[in-house]
Amino acid sequence: MGLVREPITVRPYDTLLQTLKVMITDYVPKAIVSDEKGQPLGIVTQKDILKFIYYHGEKRSFSSIRVSEFMQKEFISVKEGLDYLEAANIFESKKVPMLVITSQEGKIIGMIIKSDLAGFYASKIRGLHKVKDYMTKDPIAVSTTESVYEVFRLMVERNLGRVILNDSEGKVEGIITTTDMLFVAPFLRGKSETKVEDLMNPDPFVVYEEEDLASAAKLMATRKIKSVPVINDNGRAVGIITTSDMVKALTSESVREYLYEIKMYTTSF
Repeated sequence: MGLVREPITVRPYDTLLQTLKVMITDYVPKAIVSDEKGQPLGIVTQKDILKFIYYHGEKRSFSSIRVSEFMQKEFISVKEGLDYLEAANIFESKKVPMLVITSQEGKIIGMIIKSDLAGFYASKIRGLHKVKDYMTKDPIAVSTTESVYEVFRLMVERNLGRVILNDSEGKVEGIITTTDMLFVAPFLRGKSETKVEDLMNPDPFVVYEEEDLASAAKLMATRKIKSVPVINDNGRAVGIITTSDMVKALTSESVREYLYEIKMYTTSF
């Protein structure tokens, strides 16, 4: 996959139900909000949808909620020709979830998400960083017996994209993400006592903190996942590594020097 992927678009008057189906069917965490002329008006992420459901969607049908009510109107638009390191620097400095690629006429022609940069790290860099150099230490984790609603509440209120799930011995048993929550979005409006173990991804992929960061990046790219728990020899979570961490790694001076040394760094990659 190249740097720029085909855009996934929705309209401001599309419903929340339609948007959910687009994201689930196309298996993308983000979409661009477009007008009738193909120009961007904003963006929508999984977190935007879950946040709206949590605060405003309890008594409304998803077919009555419009994209214009929960979309982000602030976004970054860039032209074609951006290279991977330039994209990483924009992501890191602006703290945006995606980049919208537009033509000279301002029409949408593509999009870049952080997963695309993780794939680049995996394919180009070896032995430069360890997982522990960029992981988030002591990640938030809950018991597999916690209710789905309470994990949903935790994710929205703490702005989390994923939560690690532990068994009774504190070992990593699973992980739940915003993608998982989208699959059961209509049922999040009530305080169900359904246990999170019925929704989690069991036996998740994991990495160790001493592993090459490129190994974690390759795992994310090939399995199309946005995060991986980092465990110790006892199977307990000591960290979590995400595509955002891969972006941060790409902004380091060591990466730029590495790519220059192996003569891979050009204006276009």
